[in-house]
Amino acid sequence: MAMGMAMRPANEGDEPMGVLNPSGLHRKPVAALPAISSFPQAGALLLGDALSLLGVYSLTYFLLPIWGLAVESPHSSLVWGAVWLCWRAYQGLYPGYGRSPQTELRLHVMGTAQVVAVQLAAGLALQRFSPSVSGTMLSWALLLLLSLFVRYGIRSVLIRTGKYGRPISVIGAGQTAAMAIHHLRAHPAYGLNPVAAYDDNHELHGTTLHGVPILGTIEQAITEPRTEQALVSIPGARAETQQRIVNATYASFPHTWVIPDLFGIPNQALQPHNIGSVASLEVRNNLRSVQARTLKRTIDLLGSGLGGLLLLPLLLLISLAIRLDSPGPAVYRARRLGRNGEPFDCFKFRSMHRDAEAKLKSVLDSDPTLRAEFEATHKLRNDPRVTRVGAFLRKTSLDELPQLANVLLGTMSLVGPRPIVQGEVSKYGDIYAVYKQVRPGMTGYWQANGRSDTSYDERVGMDNFYVTNWTPWLDIVVLIQTVRVVVLGKGAY
Repeated sequence: MAMGMAMRPANEGDEPMGVLNPSGLHRKPVAALPAISSFPQAGALLLGDALSLLGVYSLTYFLLPIWGLAVESPHSSLVWGAVWLCWRAYQGLYPGYGRSPQTELRLHVMGTAQVVAVQLAAGLALQRFSPSVSGTMLSWALLLLLSLFVRYGIRSVLIRTGKYGRPISVIGAGQTAAMAIHHLRAHPAYGLNPVAAYDDNHELHGTTLHGVPILGTIEQAITEPRTEQALVSIPGARAETQQRIVNATYASFPHTWVIPDLFGIPNQALQPHNIGSVASLEVRNNLRSVQARTLKRTIDLLGSGLGGLLLLPLLLLISLAIRLDSPGPAVYRARRLGRNGEPFDCFKFRSMHRDAEAKLKSVLDSDPTLRAEFEATHKLRNDPRVTRVGAFLRKTSLDELPQLANVLLGTMSLVGPRPIVQGEVSKYGDIYAVYKQVRPGMTGYWQANGRSDTSYDERVGMDNFYVTNWTPWLDIVVLIQTVRVVVLGKGAY
């Protein structure tokens, strides 16, 4: 789980006060915290996939003949559609609780690709190829896109109506538990809904942790469980104590999640293994994968090239609006730091007046509050330097579009950490050594998860998370999230 891998809190080293004996515990019936069965939720998502199959078949039934391509028989479509649904069920996508967005996307894409490969291989082996390989590939490509967004839509409706996810008890109520609860409540698509917390610190009993009540001791959580799932969050405990608590929780709850003492480890790169009876984790450095980096650069070139061509009329209109609104060039070059710390010219649509620096100095000299805001974030919510057109461009993030040229030139990527100036390096500290391993991005994890509504330290943490946990799947998720954030105009100024 992504929320467990952050900086280790300094005050979580205390042992839980209680000593548990798993063999002596007597589990009582699950108490009256409402549980939501996963079957209706899984059924809703399964129905969405089935409707996506029907929609794509109906669409291709009319379109493929127009394009001179043959349509698969209903029998063949039914068989391979059923195989696809069964394979997704095997992957655990119904309902798919506890999956990070990038893991879910990887399963969605790779699972579909595997079914397509089997279908084509079976047709070749039996010498009964599909009527049209091109038609088959097109149908599956449409299904890949449609079913993904239908899934997102159905899950969003379930979340808004309070019908998605299962209640979970949190064992431990320290800073790590607080981070986990905050993340799960902020991202309900994980499907793990914290409803109760437990800790052996009696001073915490009766209080809340991000709205979740702390009900009692760890022993109470295990002897009187109120949910079917538990999240053990006591990474500061000694191994022996943690082992007793995890084993006791495992015996009392059908599903147990554990946050291990692995803070700072790239959690998206962990692969579980066992060496005999010893559990082990393989940590992969995705940045050293030639295949993944090649794929990332390919996506950059295709995205920036095709995007630039499609958006050319819009780029020309924006340039004209800027020139009519205020004197000066439409595009300017901002000096930023790129991969390996090398400076480069970052292209942006001009959103400020030509005398921007003089205006800024005047405002900051006259208002200590604004000076403090600017020194903390390098941004002003009500920036006097911004033009009328510039305010719109910033709100919609259209001022970033000229960076498509940076992506083509190889100085930036479509997705990456936000580009920074030399003066910000000191604020990154040791993290800057990690930051400069990749190209900065037109968009990134920060832009898709808070933008200017976050503190500077949170931005640095998000950049660090992105670089250390980078995969092409994370890039695609960020691109999807960016579209949503830009449409809503959230956090931009």
